[in-house]
Amino acid sequence: MKPGRLRAARGLLFVYDRAVNESADIVIAPAAAADVAAIKKMLTDASLPTAGVDDHWKTFLVARDGPTIIGCGGAEAYQTAALIRSIAVDPAYQRHGLGRRLVRQLLDRLSSRGVREFYLLTTTAEDYFSKRGFKTIDRDEIHPQLMASRELQDACPESAIAMRLVMLT
Repeated sequence: MKPGRLRAARGLLFVYDRAVNESADIVIAPAAAADVAAIKKMLTDASLPTAGVDDHWKTFLVARDGPTIIGCGGAEAYQTAALIRSIAVDPAYQRHGLGRRLVRQLLDRLSSRGVREFYLLTTTAEDYFSKRGFKTIDRDEIHPQLMASRELQDACPESAIAMRLVMLT
């Protein structure tokens, strides 16, 4: 294949990926009470804990492709700190930036309410969150407001890595 045609083919692939990434049908919005069962199923399918979802579903965002929930992300938000938890994307929609969009919107939404410190626990996504500004910390550095969280108490294993992001005003 001539180099010009290869570049054109690559350009078409880029345009296609971008169309998937920015699909008009994919909408991210606050979760509703009716979404809790679908959120829990998505988390279970992704091997993520569901403990505490019933108490904190109002801080969740869901991504929908039409009527179908294809992603979710939530937090346990307190006065100045939040525990980011439960970021999951349907495997058919992964690798198109949907998880990044969920995290970004979740952080923006919480920071607009005055939250400046964001924490998370992960066993599999340290590299992903490092690329988004989170730094690895010791568990004893987690903000005291979060210590009652089910994730910190018993839902996440002790081997989970603690991470923090501090947003400046």
